[in-house]
Amino acid sequence: MSRSAPPTAFAFAVLLAAAALLTACTSAPPEATGPAAPSATKTSSPGADEATPAPIEAVLVVASVDVDGRNVTASGYVQGTVQDSGTCEFTFSANGSEFTVEHDASADRMTTSCGSVQVPIEKFQRGPWKVTVGMTIDGTPHTSEATTVEVP
Repeated sequence: MSRSAPPTAFAFAVLLAAAALLTACTSAPPEATGPAAPSATKTSSPGADEATPAPIEAVLVVASVDVDGRNVTASGYVQGTVQDSGTCEFTFSANGSEFTVEHDASADRMTTSCGSVQVPIEKFQRGPWKVTVGMTIDGTPHTSEATTVEVP
């Protein structure tokens, strides 16, 4: 019958390293164990942790003549509020002429989307037109800064 030799220091070191490696692979990293317990004491004044709501502001994203020259396209949104109802108004004005195109507002992830409108180029005279987007919220109108569109 043959007898095996006792383990050597090298073999023992290999076994120890393998055990350590297996332990490291099966243990959860410290950051995966869950969030730290909340502090029992509060260091700030009451209300200091409350976020200040963003001001409501209408933003005109684009206003331009389409590449094919058939329409003027405008799009925008209202930040500081998320609403799934209401009406956005795109206003086009030049030389005393003005008209408004309405579009239904819809809730977006963090804003109220006004979508986009396309107005046939025939509704415009040649020259510069001011374009704004706006929405009335709780009785208060919110209107974007005007952008100029040059109609050829």
